[in-house]
Amino acid sequence: MKTRIAIHADFPELALLMGELGYPTSLDEMTFRMSALAKIDNYEAFVAVEAESVAGMIGLSIAPSFYRSDLAGAIVALVVSPHFRGRGVAALLVACGERWFAERGVDRVSVNPSNHRTSAHRVYNRLGYEQTGLRFTKTLKGI
Repeated sequence: MKTRIAIHADFPELALLMGELGYPTSLDEMTFRMSALAKIDNYEAFVAVEAESVAGMIGLSIAPSFYRSDLAGAIVALVVSPHFRGRGVAALLVACGERWFAERGVDRVSVNPSNHRTSAHRVYNRLGYEQTGLRFTKTLKGI
């Protein structure tokens, strides 16, 4: 299995993977999102591929921080196809993301998995990530 930057041909499988995360996504929506993110230097998406099938993806971002003087890295999305789970794909993608961050001078990475994704919590713990906080979310409609 290898990792590489996501390309347009991956978008149909990426749309399906977003559905696995609980975010049903059409091909048009995925194409729009990936095209918009591709224009921003501090965002990147990598896929793990085996025999031309996308096994999983990781979405990454880098931003300045209000509370630290260095850049902050974030794993924005991480998802593995059900057919490839339990085979180390998440670890492979996280390692790929960590290399990308390190090459850009990032020395601290955060991830905010949903509370109900307990299997993801275990993966992050195994990979050396510590639980350091809690996330609150609010949808702004009609403001």
